[in-house]
Amino acid sequence: MSDTPFDDAFFRLTSNERYSKMVQRVRQGLSIWALADEQGCLIIPLNTEQVLPVWPNQAMALHWGEKDYPDFKGIEITAKDWKEKWLPGMTQDKYSIGAAPNMAGECIVSSAEEHARDIQAA
Repeated sequence: MSDTPFDDAFFRLTSNERYSKMVQRVRQGLSIWALADEQGCLIIPLNTEQVLPVWPNQAMALHWGEKDYPDFKGIEITAKDWKEKWLPGMTQDKYSIGAAPNMAGECIVSSAEEHARDIQAA
């Protein structure tokens, strides 16, 4: 379940602010959320990149996807799994992260490698 309710104010933050909050969340050892269906995680093609969008809680992920991806469910990714499994695999596969897209789809998109460095930075 989500650890915080849906908060529309979060989506009104700038893309940089939302990215920073996502990085802080993982640094604090808190889970993040993606969307998935029976075929796997939602991956959005963006120009030449394949982007995995993630959010700080399940309610935000589901709210974002309810119009275009109504059959998708929220999946929790622990901070440990994100750092130890997801980011290395995404780096190897050349996937990018879309950090908490707002309702217009605007967000910071970074490579998994860049995102991992940002999480490790003090």
